[in-house]
Amino acid sequence: MSGTNLRFINTLILSLLLVLTLTGVYGLFFPFPSFLFEIHRIAAWALILLIPWKAIISLRSLGRGVDRRLDRNVMIVVSVAASIATIIIIIFGLLWKWNLGEYYLWIAGYGYTAIGWHWGIALYLLLPLFALHAWRRWPHPKKTDFSGRRQVLKLIGLGVASVATWGISEVLARNLQDKDVPRRFTGSREEGSFAGNDHPVTSGPNQGKIKLDPSTWNLRLTGAVKTPLTLSYADVLALSISEVTAILDCTGGWYTTQIWRGIPLTDLLARAEIHDEAIGIVLKGVSEYTASFTLIQAEEILLATYVGEEVLEHKHGYPLRAVVPSRRGWHWVKWLTEIEVITISTQSV
Repeated sequence: MSGTNLRFINTLILSLLLVLTLTGVYGLFFPFPSFLFEIHRIAAWALILLIPWKAIISLRSLGRGVDRRLDRNVMIVVSVAASIATIIIIIFGLLWKWNLGEYYLWIAGYGYTAIGWHWGIALYLLLPLFALHAWRRWPHPKKTDFSGRRQVLKLIGLGVASVATWGISEVLARNLQDKDVPRRFTGSREEGSFAGNDHPVTSGPNQGKIKLDPSTWNLRLTGAVKTPLTLSYADVLALSISEVTAILDCTGGWYTTQIWRGIPLTDLLARAEIHDEAIGIVLKGVSEYTASFTLIQAEEILLATYVGEEVLEHKHGYPLRAVVPSRRGWHWVKWLTEIEVITISTQSV
């Protein structure tokens, strides 16, 4: 394989992995715009189509064996590990997409859905390995690598083939999916919609271990406000008169639609009278779990005490949790204890 073709393929792979990383990380936090999820899937199929050519490059490199250069020997191990991780990530993605295998997959004592393993391995293992590999071994592309009729035709061919395989994959996924368990564009499966507290639980590490006592719990609104607030649980319940129907979409692979009742965050901000220099808010829960929002983003947030007609149970954030319709589950902070209004100066601290 010529140097031009080698750099051409490696640069395409690098570009596709950048697209997959950016769209994948974005999709972990935001469900919209939905077309980014399709871009992610098309880019994944383009990467799959390039694997045979990349395998030829890798096998030729491995054929040269090890030598006395520590850097080369270490990078061989890194490259092999990255290749294995890539294959595993693809397999998990296809298992989830095509509804194959068990819902939870247990590996080394840890149980996650296939999509959970998919993004977890990609984010925490492949990304660091690939960054190191690109830094130490990626050949710098030249302008001539992408010029000429042949290269343009290759790019067009890869694009057409990627879209075609993506389309075939989508048809296959629709035929294999459980008709009683609808899928969202994020890939998540519906569970427990309009069932009150009887819907799946999502929690971060070490969350939910502390059970809050409503007789001693209070919600504090602090920071850049003229009138700091401290509300008891009885105060919060008395103010919980607003409702919103919103979808909680968890990156673990499920979504649920519920009617949530509570207090619009903007109502509390109005009562506290935020300062003119305020730029956003930070929601704080127990175990130092936080999420930050701009003031415009805060306008959609409901501080929920009820789900359906039921008071929130502990597992769902009792006594108070955030409902953030435009975000995925990461930002739906549970077991809320404080809302801090921040300025540019406090944000930089």
